[in-house]
Amino acid sequence: MAKKYEFRPDKTGNGILSKLYLTAAQRRTILKWTLYAGLLLLLSLMQDVVLSKVRLFGATTDLVPCAVILICILEEAHKSAIFTLIAACLFLFSGGAPGPYCLVFLTALALVASLLRQNYLAKRFSSAMVCALAAFILYELLTFAMGLFLNHTNFNRLQGFVITILLSLPALPILYPVCVSIGGKVWKE
Repeated sequence: MAKKYEFRPDKTGNGILSKLYLTAAQRRTILKWTLYAGLLLLLSLMQDVVLSKVRLFGATTDLVPCAVILICILEEAHKSAIFTLIAACLFLFSGGAPGPYCLVFLTALALVASLLRQNYLAKRFSSAMVCALAAFILYELLTFAMGLFLNHTNFNRLQGFVITILLSLPALPILYPVCVSIGGKVWKE
């Protein structure tokens, strides 16, 4: 029979996360960034396994940079900066990136587009699309220019880069509701 003031240990929970003592907000944040990472992994697999076999005039889509830029634009810049850098590094090491310079281009353009939208534009679908489209087009053009500079490609491949841009741009409006549903309405869009 236990006495009124006798010491009783806390009930132990199941699983590793129960021992971390995370608040509900911290768990939601971890879940959100994990779902973003899962989305990028799914897009990378879809790009490499399925869509790389479908070529139109020698070009294919480029979904991972589209999603990285869109996630960075939808989230606050100080939070998405680290995620964008990590995602760009993983994109580089996955073998899907054209070269190490894409790490700098993708991170810098996504952050500039995010800061531009957060500081100067209304938080709407249209402003997110304009910033994401501009950042993605600049990313592809800078990647092509760096390939020319390093003699990895020639000027005749410009048509392929333009087709890649045109094939990838429809993915942005499709990915927008997915990213908003994962991240929630950070900006009350």
